[in-house]
Amino acid sequence: MSLIRHLIDRKTLKILDLLLENKEKYFHLSEISQSSKVPAGSTFRIVNQLVSLGIVDVTMLGKMKIYRISPKDEVKELDVSIEEKKEK
Repeated sequence: MSLIRHLIDRKTLKILDLLLENKEKYFHLSEISQSSKVPAGSTFRIVNQLVSLGIVDVTMLGKMKIYRISPKDEVKELDVSIEEKKEK
């Protein structure tokens, strides 16, 4: 198992896995919560933290916020690090 997976909270990993598997898709917060099976309050906190770190991009659609994994190179490196566990 990848060392980085031991350093990241399980709920955060579930959300990251969902977003990384659907890189082009935009998600509403409730959809992230439901699909990752992480409680809504935790999802809100985790997603906001990921946005502040630049890992997740947020877009306003009217009054609604939608989220997607950032296409930045740093995030691609994170994707590779996290994916190592699935190969082992």
